[in-house]
Amino acid sequence: MKFSFQTCVIVLFASLIGVASCKKLDDEPERGEATLISRLYISFQNYQANNSSIKNLFIVDPADTNSLDNIYQYLSPAKGGGPVIFDPNAKSIFQASSGTVAQDTFIQRIALDDVYGIPGNASAIGYTGFANVKGLAYYTYAQQNGNSGSVLTNFLLAVTNNNMLYAVSRPEGKGGSTGGSKIIDKQISLGDIVPTSVTLLQSNTSDPNEKLLLVGFDEEGANNRSGFAVYTNLKRELIDRARDTIVNSNTFSPAMKVYIQGKTGLGAVSYAPNKALLAVTAGEEVLFFKNPKELFSGSGEKTIAPDYVIGGTNTGLKAPWGIAIDDRTKNGEFFYVSDLTTRKISRFKLTDQGNATPEMTKNYGTLIPNYIFLDARERTDF
Repeated sequence: MKFSFQTCVIVLFASLIGVASCKKLDDEPERGEATLISRLYISFQNYQANNSSIKNLFIVDPADTNSLDNIYQYLSPAKGGGPVIFDPNAKSIFQASSGTVAQDTFIQRIALDDVYGIPGNASAIGYTGFANVKGLAYYTYAQQNGNSGSVLTNFLLAVTNNNMLYAVSRPEGKGGSTGGSKIIDKQISLGDIVPTSVTLLQSNTSDPNEKLLLVGFDEEGANNRSGFAVYTNLKRELIDRARDTIVNSNTFSPAMKVYIQGKTGLGAVSYAPNKALLAVTAGEEVLFFKNPKELFSGSGEKTIAPDYVIGGTNTGLKAPWGIAIDDRTKNGEFFYVSDLTTRKISRFKLTDQGNATPEMTKNYGTLIPNYIFLDARERTDF
């Protein structure tokens, strides 16, 4: 069979079109294959009414390469970015207001495309008690459902400087557009504890639903001691008891108080269970504690010292506040720090200690990086 030159050209052109039309985007993972994720969420303190040019949420993706310039800029309705977290189960970013720039009683829930890491529309979870949120955490309760697996109930936890812990169940569905759904499931008084942070730790029990609730506080009492209150009854309050309740501090009291020797000015916390590390910013330093699950188990009171510290002139840290550890077993090599004074994000190696020089720093102009959160996943099947 013979082909004309024109026929060959047409066939070749059609083949090229077919190949081009099947080509995947460079960043699109193959379905079913594991994809490494390292996304750093930066919540900026800046806010100016009616100024859409100030983007208060950046996503650095990826954050573990040779640059921190690969960013997605987003303007959320938060009036100055405060605590920020992401949860892959909810496929949502939660961002509170800093409470220092303007009055704001909303936590923003921002949907995220988990494949490409692109944020979508924001919806507001509003409550008068959210005026000054000091920390966010995400608790997931898994209830076995016969042979069909487990049913998940998610709670967004928020601590505020009015000595309260608030719990919002299924927060991904409680944005402003949902209408009359009840916002707060639990209002828990923390008594005389003015929180600076909130973190969930793995407990020593065999039940994965049992978590240690760690609430940071600063300069407590006449001795101005700083540390953490440890609560062991979170599941009981959120799951076992009626939800629509106000809980007083006598009912929900800490099993333990852990004071940090000689340290004040506690800020944000990062917990890395795979690395068995907990880090907290304090003054001009970042404090690291090994084996936190054992360290914060028990009862009564005790005083501890950090296992090691990052601080000194070489670190460049002046007012570190946000902290995030890459907890991946194989690929986690760094931790990240935001600084309110230098306006920098600093990336250190996890092996660094003492007066170490950051492996990389990045300044985002006049924006003030406040809280940060790292979504680092080693095995993700999209």
